[in-house]
Order: sequence, then structure tokens, then C-alpha cells
Amino acid sequence: MAVRGTVWMGLLLLGLTGCASVNLSAGFPEIGAAVEERSATRIVWNRGSAVDQEATEQVRSLLERRLTADDAVQIAMLNNRELQAIYSDLGLAQADLVQSGLFKNPVLDAAILFPLSGVRPDLQLSVVVNLLDALYVPLRKRVAAAQFEEAKLRVTGAVLDFTAEVRRAFYVHQANEQMVELRRTIVQALTASLDVSRRLHAAGNISDLDLVRDRVQAEASKVMLRSAESDAQQSREQLNTLLGAWGEDTAWEIDGRMPDIPAEPLLVNGVEHVALARSLDLSHARQRIIVAGQQLGYSRASALIPDVDLGASAEREGGEGWKVGPAITIPLPLFDQGQARIARAATELRRAQQEYYALGVRIRSTARAVQERIASARDRALYYRDILLPLRERIVNEGQLHYNAMQIGIFQLLRDREQQIETGVAYVEALRDYWLARADLAQIASGRVPAPNGGRVGGRGGQMKVNEREGH
Repeated sequence: MAVRGTVWMGLLLLGLTGCASVNLSAGFPEIGAAVEERSATRIVWNRGSAVDQEATEQVRSLLERRLTADDAVQIAMLNNRELQAIYSDLGLAQADLVQSGLFKNPVLDAAILFPLSGVRPDLQLSVVVNLLDALYVPLRKRVAAAQFEEAKLRVTGAVLDFTAEVRRAFYVHQANEQMVELRRTIVQALTASLDVSRRLHAAGNISDLDLVRDRVQAEASKVMLRSAESDAQQSREQLNTLLGAWGEDTAWEIDGRMPDIPAEPLLVNGVEHVALARSLDLSHARQRIIVAGQQLGYSRASALIPDVDLGASAEREGGEGWKVGPAITIPLPLFDQGQARIARAATELRRAQQEYYALGVRIRSTARAVQERIASARDRALYYRDILLPLRERIVNEGQLHYNAMQIGIFQLLRDREQQIETGVAYVEALRDYWLARADLAQIASGRVPAPNGGRVGGRGGQMKVNEREGH
């Protein structure tokens, strides 16, 4: 009867768990909706469906035109394979969730003993199931469900970080392209100056020392141009990596120069409140507290007696018939009473709570810092654009008049022109800093807070792996 009862119990457990299936795409629609709402971009999980082909065609279409920052972000969201790999974290968490709801399989133990007297061998059979497993399943499912929600927040945050990283990389490359253009103009101006110097030197109007000085200046400008070209190539390759572009797809071109400073300053009232209210980091940290709390509850419930095996045992000795009876296995908590696991879980909970409050402080500070960076870069860019550049242009124009009247030499005129271009370089740098700060502010509005160096708060500077704690 005991064997029959165990069989029925096994069939019942099989009926309860046998229909469990793993939907590896579970949670992705919520992530896609959150990303679209917070960053106005669309994501597709490449799973070999018709949607993949549609996404590929969209990427091709975008690459054929001159890219804007928004185009670059959308291409990267659809085409970057590292981002696609991140989505697998969601499938892993879903698999863990399904696994947590499955009962442990019954264990069949069989033994055959052959007596030396030559009589019939002894047979021993037992079938046991973990009795407490059924009680612990709801606790395990709560832990796994909380971890699945944490995985959704983690993946959503990684995607939003990625959009900000692409946008920053685009602005850096756009600025580098403008730098190359300006450096090339400086080289042309100093090369022209050197040619004049050589003619004057040949006529005996300037000394060897003056000629060498002009040549050094011209040659140094070529070095700076080469450095600017290298920076542009490096930033282009970084953008290629983020776009997931290779082969013919790397022939893309950007859309002109960086946008000018908007006429009206960007007013963000209560940036700290916005950062906190929209923060996915805080939601993620809060979810980690929930996970740690659920894990602590599970550890306490299963600390003293983690396993109790119950089943039936059958034995036949020699020529005797079968002996059947119940079997139970209970570990005696003499040494390990689960105190270490409970202490570990409690420590994890306390750490998660402290990290939550520390993150709030850091988010507030970072939001204020980004706001100040925007204001500072805007002021510097406007100062260069509205005051210094017009003054430099006036100096060049006045110098041209004086040169025509033979009141100054060609060298003075060329030096004025060089200083005008150097002021243009400083303006481009200030403009770049402004748009990088704006990209960071957009990241804050999406719910993620960047570090001052453009990486993640407490994170690893924009790296995309999310299968580990993100430094919170």
C-alpha cells in the first residue's frame, strides 16, 4: 500500500509540474515598452522571426542617409549584438523562475545482494520523495519571481545606458570631425606663412632664426592635424562597434556639424526630484531589497531541516517473500543549524538597504552636477560664439585693411588668422561639452544617472555586461 501511495504521489507531482514550460521571451514586451517610453527608440530581440528582417531593412535604410544622433541610437538598438546578448539574461531569469516551481524528482534506490550459501539473492528497493520540497516550492518561487523582476529592471537599465552611450559617442565623433576640419585650416594658413617666410629669407629680409621658428610652427600644426585625424578615426571605430556595423556598413556618414546652442537655456525645475522620480536605479535597488528579504525568509524556513525524504522500501531476503514498509530520512541538525545561511542572507539584506540610501544621495548629487555642466558649457560656448569669435574676426578684417595699406606684414595677418581658428577650436570643444552634458541629462530623464565621466553611477564606464551587480 505504501508503494502504491508513493506512486500516486509521484503521479500527482508529475501532473502538477509536468506542464510547466519556459517562455524565454517573457518580460521582453514590458522592457520594450519601458525603453520606448523613456528613450523613444524601438528594440527587437533577434529570435529568427519576420520582425528580424524588418529590423534589418530599417537598419539598412538608416545607414544609407546621413546619420543624426537619433538615427545612430536606433541603428545601435536594432543591430548591436552585444545588446542582443544582454536580453539573454531575461531568458535565464525566466528559466530559473520555472525551475523554482518544479518538484524534485523521486529517488529510486535498488540493491541486489548475492548470499554465499547459494540461495536466491536478496533484493532491496526504495522510492523516496523530498517531503519538504512541496512546502518550500512557494518560497523558492517568491525568491525567483523577485529575481526575475530584478532582471527586467537590470536589462531595461542596461538598454537605456546603451542609448546614452551611443548618443555620447556620436557627439564626440561629430566634434572630432569638426576638429579635423579646423586643424586642416590651420595647417593651410601656417603652410602659406612658411612659403612667404622662405621667399623673404631667400631675398635676405628675415633671418635664419625667424625662418626656423615659422617652420617649427607649421610642422607642429601638421602633428596636431594628424592627432585630430587619429581621434576622429578612433571615435568612428567606437561608433562602428556600438552600431554593430562592419564591412560595407561602415561607410556611413554623419549629418554635418553639431547643433548650435539653443537660443533659450534648458530649464529643468527640480532636477533632483525628476532624477529620483524617474530613477530605474532606485527601482532596481528596491527590488534587490525585496529579493534579499525573500531569500532571508527562505533561509529561515529551511534552516533547521532543509530536507525530509519520505517514501516506501521493499526488501526480499532469500526464499522469503517481500517485506514492504515506509521509509523516512531526516537530517539531524546537530552541527549545521542553518545559522550561517541566515546570517549571510541577513547581511545581504542590510547591504541592499544601505546601498539603496547611498544611491539616492549619489543620484541627487549627480543630477545637480549635470545641471551645472550644462550651464557651464553653455556659458563658455556662448562666450566664444558671441564675443571672442566676432572679436577675432574683426581683428582679421582690420588686419587685412592694415596689410593692404602696408602697415603690417603678412606674418601678423596670418597669426591673427591662426588665433581666430584656435578660438574656433575652443568653441567646438565647449559645444561638444554642452551636448555631452545634454546627453547625460537625457539619460537622467530616462531613469538612469550617469557618472561625471560619462559612465554609470558606481558602474564600470559604460560596459554592457549586466549579469553581475552594477556597482550599486
